[in-house]
Amino acid sequence: MKKYYDIVIVGSGAGGGTVAQSLIPLKEKGLKIAVLEQGPHFPHSFFTQREIEMMRLFRFNGAWPVKSGEITIAAGQGVGGSTLMYTGVSFRLPESVVKEWNVPGLTMDDLTPRFERIERDIHVIQPSETMVNDNNRIFKKGCEKLGWPVKKIPINVKNCEQVGFCNLGCCSGSKQGTLEVQLPEAIQSGIDLIPNCEVVQLSEKKLHAKIHNVPPGTLEGKWPPGKITIHSDIIVLAAGSPGTSGLLLKSGFQQYLPRIGRDITLHPAMTLYGVYPKPIVNYRGFPKTYYTDQFSNSHGYYIETAFYYPFVSSRHMGLWGKDLSEIMSRYNQLMTVLVLNHDTIRKENRITLDRKGNVQVHYQLTGTVIESLCHAQIQAARLFFEAGCEHVIIPCASSPVIPRNKQKELEELIQTKYFISVKTPVSSAHPQGGCAMGRDPDSSVTNSWGQVHGFPWLFVADSGLFPNSAHVNPYLTVMALADRVADKIKKKLQLNDETCFQSFS
Repeated sequence: MKKYYDIVIVGSGAGGGTVAQSLIPLKEKGLKIAVLEQGPHFPHSFFTQREIEMMRLFRFNGAWPVKSGEITIAAGQGVGGSTLMYTGVSFRLPESVVKEWNVPGLTMDDLTPRFERIERDIHVIQPSETMVNDNNRIFKKGCEKLGWPVKKIPINVKNCEQVGFCNLGCCSGSKQGTLEVQLPEAIQSGIDLIPNCEVVQLSEKKLHAKIHNVPPGTLEGKWPPGKITIHSDIIVLAAGSPGTSGLLLKSGFQQYLPRIGRDITLHPAMTLYGVYPKPIVNYRGFPKTYYTDQFSNSHGYYIETAFYYPFVSSRHMGLWGKDLSEIMSRYNQLMTVLVLNHDTIRKENRITLDRKGNVQVHYQLTGTVIESLCHAQIQAARLFFEAGCEHVIIPCASSPVIPRNKQKELEELIQTKYFISVKTPVSSAHPQGGCAMGRDPDSSVTNSWGQVHGFPWLFVADSGLFPNSAHVNPYLTVMALADRVADKIKKKLQLNDETCFQSFS
C-alpha cells in the first residue's frame, strides 16, 4: 500500500504533537498532513491505575536497559508519547543552559514567548496548597529546617482530581499532555493520526512502515495492518532521542552525518526513601509539587518530591530478602524523593544499532556522576531525618537501611566505594541528544531550526536536538523547540494560488 502526504510527522509526544498543532494553518490551506505513532491509541478508560497493567504504556515495560546495564530507561509508547505517563513537570530551559549550548540563533529572547504561549495552551500552573500531600509537606519542612531553598514545581494540569497516579496514565484527562491538547486540535483540523505504525526505514522523501494489529482495549486507526510506503515532501522525526537517532542509523544517514547518535545525556536519577514514624498520604494530592536546587550549581543535581508504586518502589530500593520485606510492609509510611543529575556529554555515550538492527543505548556512569549521586544520597538522608523519618534506604551505603541514631555518621556510611555498577538502581526518563543542533554536519546533525544538514526536506523535533543536558525535566523545552521547527517549515513552504504544495528548499 502507498500513501501520499505533504508533511508527515513521526511520533506523537511532546515534539510531534506540538508540530502537528503548529501546522494546523497549513492543513487549513489544503496540505495533507499525518502523524504516525508506533504505539497504540489508548482511551481514558484504559488507564486503570493498576501498576502491572499500565506497564503497557512503556517501551520494554518501563525498564529498557542501556548496553552496560547500569541504567534503565523509561519511555512512553502510545499516542501522546511519554506525555502519557510523565508527571506534568513543566520547567523552562534555564538561560544558563541556553548559553552553554551556544546554538546559533537559539536565545532566551526567542524561547521566552514560545514558553509563555505554550504554558497558556497546556495550562501550566503553580500547584495550589490543596494539591500538596503529606510527602510534599514533610519534604518542605525538612528543606526549611536545613536552610535549603524549596520551590514549587510548575505543572500542566486542569481540573486535577488528585488521584496521584500520574505515571500510570491520567484516567480523567486532567494532565494536559499532547493526548489531551495538541493532538485533538490537530485531528479536528483534519490532520490524520495513524497509531500502531512502526516506521522501519527512511529514504528520500519516503517512509517505509508496518501497520500492526490494534491491541485489545485501544482505539482503531485509519489503516489496516500490513506494510506501507508513505511518500511525503517534508518529514519530521519526533520519535524521541533513541528512536529518531535509531531510525536515521537504520536508514544509512550516518555516512553523511557522523554525529548521529552522539552527544547523548540521560539525567541519571535515583529514587530514595525514608520511613516515617506513621502512615503518610502520598498516593493522593499531586505527586510532585516541590523541589530544591540547593546543590544544582555545586554538585550538579536537583532533589524533587516523587511518588511511585509498590513494584517500581521495590526495584528502586536495591534491597533483597528480609530487608525488602520489612521495608515494603511499611509502604504506607514511605517518604519519597527523586534525585535528578545534570550529566554532560561524553564521546563513549551514544546510540547505535545491535547486530539485529535494534536500537541500543550505550551509557556509562562517570566517576563524577557517581560522586554526585552519592553526595545526593547523603543530603537526601539528612533531609529525611530532618523531616522526621526513623530510617532511610540508601543504596550506596555500607548497610542500605540506616537508622536515625546513625545520622551523624552519614558521610562514613555513604561512599562511592559502595556504588556497585548494575546492582545500584539508577534510572532515566529523560534521554536527550543524538541529533544535536549546531553549526555544521561535522559537529552536529541539524541546524538551530531542527533542519537536518544537507537534507532540506528532513527535520528533527524532539529531545534529540539537545546538544547537552537540559538540567531540568525536558518536556517544555521539547515543545518550544518543536514550535521553532514548525515555524521553519511554515516560513519555507511556498503555496500557489490553488494552495497546492509547490516547493521546499
